[in-house]
Amino acid sequence: MIDESLLKSNFLGRDGFRWWIGQIPPIGAQGGQAGGSGWGNRTKVRILGYHPYSEKELPNDDLPWAQVLIPTTSGSGAANVATDVKLQPGDTVFGFFLDGDNAQIPVVLSTFGRTSQVPSTDYEGPFQPFTGYSDQIKEPNGAVQKNESNEQNAGSQKSPRGVSPAQAKSIGNGEISYFSAIGDKVQLASPSKGNVTSKISTEVGNLVSRVQNLTADITNTSAQIQQTINREIDIIVGKVQSIVSGLVTNMVNKLFKTLAPLFNKGLKLLYDLVYRLVLAATQCAPCAHLAGVAAQKAMAAPIKAIQKAIPCISNSIINGLGGIIKSALQGIVNNVQRFVACAANQFTGALVNDIIGKVSGAMSGLIGAVGPILQFFGGFSIEGTLRGAASGLSGGTPSLACNQSQSKNSGVTQWVIGQGPINVQPTPFDQILQQANVAKSLASSVLAGFDIFSSGTRTFGLSSPLGGCFTGPPVICSPPTINIFGGGGQGCEAIPILGAYVGTGRDATASLIGVRVTNPGSGYEFPPFVEVTDECNQGYGAQARSIIDDNGQVIEIYLVSEGEGYPVNRTPNYILGGVSIIDPGEGYGKSKLTDNFGNKYKLTINNGQLTGVRPLNTIRLNDAPDFRLKGEGSGAILKPILIDEDQFQGELVNVVDCILK
Repeated sequence: MIDESLLKSNFLGRDGFRWWIGQIPPIGAQGGQAGGSGWGNRTKVRILGYHPYSEKELPNDDLPWAQVLIPTTSGSGAANVATDVKLQPGDTVFGFFLDGDNAQIPVVLSTFGRTSQVPSTDYEGPFQPFTGYSDQIKEPNGAVQKNESNEQNAGSQKSPRGVSPAQAKSIGNGEISYFSAIGDKVQLASPSKGNVTSKISTEVGNLVSRVQNLTADITNTSAQIQQTINREIDIIVGKVQSIVSGLVTNMVNKLFKTLAPLFNKGLKLLYDLVYRLVLAATQCAPCAHLAGVAAQKAMAAPIKAIQKAIPCISNSIINGLGGIIKSALQGIVNNVQRFVACAANQFTGALVNDIIGKVSGAMSGLIGAVGPILQFFGGFSIEGTLRGAASGLSGGTPSLACNQSQSKNSGVTQWVIGQGPINVQPTPFDQILQQANVAKSLASSVLAGFDIFSSGTRTFGLSSPLGGCFTGPPVICSPPTINIFGGGGQGCEAIPILGAYVGTGRDATASLIGVRVTNPGSGYEFPPFVEVTDECNQGYGAQARSIIDDNGQVIEIYLVSEGEGYPVNRTPNYILGGVSIIDPGEGYGKSKLTDNFGNKYKLTINNGQLTGVRPLNTIRLNDAPDFRLKGEGSGAILKPILIDEDQFQGELVNVVDCILK
């Protein structure tokens, strides 16, 4: 028998192919290859059956280098086409020896995907699973979910969601937000004067949101959270202080401008009064004149003192606001779970009342010195003047630009990151001041006592003279509402259509599968904005757009995305009653329409456009059908017409818009 070795050519691919399975050692054994100064695509590898299980017998540093083959889709680097290798320490790889039985030149072909069952611990020894994170490859800091598996299931390598960190935590299942600022409000520039309440509400509301996001991020320690909260509070203190500083200056200046004509008129009245009294007593006109002039001169110094004190009072109050605002914000952060409108109004009102109290207190002595002048104006009061100044200078009255009419104002003053424009109607400032501590004695600061921010029941303002304002989680979550604004018109109303229910009973949630216009409104010059809100801030992701006709009425509201997690109060049963054609598209010929429920439809096509769509059977469902068009043509927009058996008793309800591609 001829010896088998005589038939071997030692030519790879014809004989001598030896495959293996191995493990990539810790990154410390990779040397400069892991530090950016390596050569080629290679990694050290410990191979089962060839290398010992003990580092004492064969240290990781002495393991052989294995070349890593890359797929054709990654490119070799020629013509700047390349993708780096994704192997990590601890990976189990598959390969072969380029030199056959000599087993000195290993080559990595591929890697085994990790599963969730693989331990993600620190390195303990050869051929034991360990984490791929290291000093050079840090664990995620919250922007990406820590996950060391690559499996065909929904829990492996989840993509971050377009929700806030707090919402991601409430969703559960390991969800994570891709941007911590989602949900923050941005105050937009507008032709209207800046509204103090809206600006302060935006900044303080964002602070509450950021604190909730911080506490929702489990990757942060308590010390890190508190440090970040303190830093965020300091930032908002500066912003709020900047917002109200102009108000303080304007209030004090307005006070002096109010006093100036009173001083001029009062000096004349004082002269007349003294002149009459002295003349009646002495019957000496020159004596009466000199007495009147002397009375006027006596008022010169107090008036000058007031004029000199005005800028000092403004600066003193502005500089002293920082500590007051910071204390109030700390109370809000510790006790407010939901920064609602009444909380914003109370915060602003209490802050302005505190300013009024301080200005009034600082001016009271100076005003008392000019009492002989002001005695002629019984209706004058520092507090009343300052309140009028605050109300008049707070903004809210549009200051329209050239060629801009009030009717064309879109009404968009705030933008929510990750959501879009929202409709905000600020409370009239005089109403805020009326609600916020209208007690006569304003010298003692409301804010300094922390009354309105320190309720143990998380009921904002319950024990303060400002009145109760519940800022805890809502006891009952109602279904979402549709808010339509902007566009130059008014009167449009719509209701949400919910479907795709998840859960049962009080835990049931739904997606927004459509919007039904109940009142088309009038006067719209461009499609108004559509905002989807729920008072519990439980749902997320739903976005809708409107369509108007030539008469300025809203004829349709269609969905861009359905969202999910919205609270419900009932689970209706729908029957598909027909299909409305919003856009007939073009280029249609031999086309076929079905949906995800397996239903079929009869199409009427004229000149390449869809002019009729009729269901061939009656369908009962609890979600909007997903239309699927096969064949030529594009651009058609169809809207299923559903009948809600329980609520509308046969009335047709427009549910959802589907763009057929």
